[in-house]
Amino acid sequence: MQRFLLCSVAILFPISSQALAAEVDSLQGSSSSQTEDQVITVTASRSGEAVEELPVAVTVLDEAAIQRQLQTSSDILRALDFTVPGLNLSTGGRSQCLTRVRGRVPAFQINGVPANQDLRPSNCNSAFQISPFALERVEVVRGATALFGAGAPGGIINLITRRARGEQLEVDAVVQTGFNTEKLSGTFQTDLYAGVGRRAGAFDFYVGAGYQDYAVGRDPNGDRVVGTAFDSYSLNGSAGLSLSPDFRVRLTATHYNENPGTEYNVSGADVDAGVPLPRVIRVTANPFRAEGLDRLTTVALSLEADRLVGHKLQASAYGQWQRFQQRANFQDANGGEPDFFSDDRENSTIGTRLTLARQFGIGPGRLGLEYGLDWRRDRLIRLLLDPADTGVVTGFIAPEVFLSQTGLFAQASYDLGRFRLTGGARQEFYRGRIGDKLADRGLSGTGNPGRFAKADLALYNAGLVYDLSSAAQLYLSYNEGAELTQLGRASRRATDPSLISPEPAKSRQVEIGARGRLGPVRLTAAAFRSKSDAASLVQPDPSCAGESFCPLIPLRVPQKVWGAEATADWKVSDQLDLGALFTWQRGEIFDENFNRYIPFGTDIVSPTRLAIRAEWRPIDRLSLGAQASYSAKASFFSAAEQEFGLVNTPSLFLVDASVGYRVGPGEVTAAISNLFNERYEYTTLAAGGFTPSLAEGRRLTLGYRLKLGR
Repeated sequence: MQRFLLCSVAILFPISSQALAAEVDSLQGSSSSQTEDQVITVTASRSGEAVEELPVAVTVLDEAAIQRQLQTSSDILRALDFTVPGLNLSTGGRSQCLTRVRGRVPAFQINGVPANQDLRPSNCNSAFQISPFALERVEVVRGATALFGAGAPGGIINLITRRARGEQLEVDAVVQTGFNTEKLSGTFQTDLYAGVGRRAGAFDFYVGAGYQDYAVGRDPNGDRVVGTAFDSYSLNGSAGLSLSPDFRVRLTATHYNENPGTEYNVSGADVDAGVPLPRVIRVTANPFRAEGLDRLTTVALSLEADRLVGHKLQASAYGQWQRFQQRANFQDANGGEPDFFSDDRENSTIGTRLTLARQFGIGPGRLGLEYGLDWRRDRLIRLLLDPADTGVVTGFIAPEVFLSQTGLFAQASYDLGRFRLTGGARQEFYRGRIGDKLADRGLSGTGNPGRFAKADLALYNAGLVYDLSSAAQLYLSYNEGAELTQLGRASRRATDPSLISPEPAKSRQVEIGARGRLGPVRLTAAAFRSKSDAASLVQPDPSCAGESFCPLIPLRVPQKVWGAEATADWKVSDQLDLGALFTWQRGEIFDENFNRYIPFGTDIVSPTRLAIRAEWRPIDRLSLGAQASYSAKASFFSAAEQEFGLVNTPSLFLVDASVGYRVGPGEVTAAISNLFNERYEYTTLAAGGFTPSLAEGRRLTLGYRLKLGR
């Protein structure tokens, strides 16, 4: 199979950069002007630039690409598996906390609003707290970036909702349901979505609403997989107004509410017995299960001025508010006996961004400058409740914590013929404190109110883009990213807040890449290496050893990751499109048990992986799709390392298939995921650690999509 992978890469990328440039020059000329199909990204640059001008790896999925993936599954992370290189394979569960980009944690955003918390990861659900059918674009910045401050050592995944496009009334509607083919009963996952929008002169609006009824699936044996059933509704909206040709304002907002249902988890008795694949059982419901909820609201107001005292101005104010009420039963951590647990968690973020941009003609080239100011304040509190009376607070899992981040930045670019030089710096200031909410009650886990130690951080980047032709570039870059220690966990039981430092852990990344178009084929390739001397991780709090619930506390250790990525997209004809991606990664982390570096497992870095996809339209109304993903065997760990619980993973081959037929203004779709009902494992958090269990088997999804006015 390794030979198969090498041959596939050779087929996809057989042309050297010089040959690619020469061929494209012969087809399109040697001008360095922009190509007609340039993609503008708002996430990988502050003021919005074409991907071709940036010395970083970026993947932009448009609405059509997103919708093709959603035919098979409404899991947005699974959609990224087949379209974005550099990601570790999705677990199939609704958790973004296990998502890694180039071995590091990415920042998730919704319309540019931070959706995950730096003070402590939320419930790992923010990537799913919007209807995926409301998305117009997904932009993925792969690798370290400091454009928006600390918190994105692995890059950014920005989910961007729809807005109106034309003068006609636009209507979108989706009805979709899916079920396991092994056992239908109780496995239906149903999605409904409706949206309407219109552009009327200087004003445009779009509003949408979604509903999901989610049931837990089954593995290829017909048994339940780990998961929680739920029903949810979501709202999304966008409104824009052009006050003049040069001045625009826009408001975007989303709201999500989820109500949990039946939960399935591994059997605690089986975990204690050391069974390799424990049984998945229906968890006895917490008596207060009906109080459980998961709610997220995001709002962003932005202003753009093309000409303001010789500058282009972009300014925004945003807010994110999340409430998570967990009513759980930790049977998996208590030998199979009920262990009821309840807590309330509140996360919130408010912030502003200001960017000024200007260009100057200097000598034979052109200088571009961007500079500005960012401010952000995060708040977290997590209360432990009495299992017998949720109206009684018994302690803190995390006391009230605040962190303010202020960032000054400046970025420059200089265009000189075929060369584009970039560089910038960002200075961050961190000020935080433990709040006084409920601090006077003497509750377990209380941290003494007071201010943290002050912390500063400087981040730098530099890059070079060389135009081989009008449609091909080489680039080289150096970027610094940063991740914050989990201050919510560090503040638990803290007696002296001034000893807590909010200084982020810095990582450094070097990357070299190429991208270009050869006739109907678009190619990208990149190689990277990143290193951090003290990455921000967590470990169990030793002060609560033996307790059924043991919070995690910060841990700083060195780590390094390196790898290579490649993509190919080929429009063979008007009827046939082909695509492929390739990912190869390795990494190491210093382990105190062995007193040396040991390899990362595939939960952090991706196994060697190749994914291919095809869409064929043999007749006007009919489309046929197929995609396959192969992950190579990962034998990273020695026998001694495996005794400590480190796991080598076998190879995995998954295939999906889909069909669509247009009926009137809409399309009827049918799709099968895991076509061959492959039996494979993924890790789930159980019994205080990561426990393997089987992933979902074959699933059939049926749907109808309506589009009017587009």
